[in-house]
Amino acid sequence: MSKLVLVITQAGQARFAAAQLGDTIDLQVARVGLTDRAFVAAPTLTGLPGEFRSVETVSGAVVGDNIVHMIVRDAEPLAYTVRGFGLFLADGTLLAAYCHDAPLFEKSTASEMHLALDIAFPVGQVAALTFGDTNFLNPPATTEIKGVAELATQAEVDAGTDAARIVTPRTLAQRLSALTTSIFGRKVATAGLATGGGDLSADRTITVTAASAAEADAGALATKALTPASLVNVLASIAARVPLTRRINTSGLVLGGATLATDPTISVPAATAEQLLAAAASNVALTPQSFGGLAKLFDANGYYTLPGGLIVQWVSYRALLADEPAVTLTYPIAFPNGCLFALTCPYISASSQARDGWTQIVGNPGPASCLIQVQADDQNDRRIDGINLLVIGR
Repeated sequence: MSKLVLVITQAGQARFAAAQLGDTIDLQVARVGLTDRAFVAAPTLTGLPGEFRSVETVSGAVVGDNIVHMIVRDAEPLAYTVRGFGLFLADGTLLAAYCHDAPLFEKSTASEMHLALDIAFPVGQVAALTFGDTNFLNPPATTEIKGVAELATQAEVDAGTDAARIVTPRTLAQRLSALTTSIFGRKVATAGLATGGGDLSADRTITVTAASAAEADAGALATKALTPASLVNVLASIAARVPLTRRINTSGLVLGGATLATDPTISVPAATAEQLLAAAASNVALTPQSFGGLAKLFDANGYYTLPGGLIVQWVSYRALLADEPAVTLTYPIAFPNGCLFALTCPYISASSQARDGWTQIVGNPGPASCLIQVQADDQNDRRIDGINLLVIGR
């Protein structure tokens, strides 16, 4: 018979849970109730519907993989048919039940019922179950329990999918023989420079023959492989064919021509930003870095270094300036040697005849900043929207 999946009752599950939490719970299966009535094995059951017989001669053990092996024995001279049964704990709790529409087994008055069951429980706490008399227990063999086992057929061994039956030396030998014949019948083929292929009935040696130095230097064979040793003569021959007095010459922007007596370095000088701006050098090449100085020409606040060290800086200051304030404007960079010249003018954001203010530089401009005084000629719209400043220094 296949494994029976019992329905664990709610009461039985509660007893399991209480035992797991440390309560003193007796989880011994004390008796098995029998019924000939077909019923629905529901978790809410507290008793076995139609129970007509209670058998207390129960032996069992947990044999692994959530499987319980049980033997129920009834030697009384009774005749009955069984469609379902229930497992009862020592305190009378219905632990689990199973039912089948068709009869599971029948007993006559002249016979003794000796029922062996391998029951697969759907829960992992079955190790807590105990049973009464285990003297007549005959469990199935598992990875944890010695017991009764079935030998696997040759077809089952060849399929390699059955995990419950045992392989014998004979069926194993036949399986290995088939595998050996299949493997030994395969061949190792060779191509290209490799030789020595064959089937696997014996040890095979695959060979790639190395070319000699003379064969490598001749450069004619296509059936042997080069090695470092065979390349020595080839490299020496190539070196001898290239005279060290031969030159690498340069022209135009390329510099560094020399003979092959040493390692020559060929270079192309890059133009500086100053050379780009001066537009006079004809022996250098432009790079993205050469244009770095030009990029500052498009900044609102920036500077540019001219040939000879002269630095031009500009500042675009934008802010509402009302009622003739004094404003200090800081240059993008400080002049190393001082400011030579400063020029300022007011900025207005929109055309207006009323905004007729002007700006003045107070004193000598400093190396890093200068003070600007905003002026107005009357009391009408005394404001400007910013200042433009141009300074030159070194």
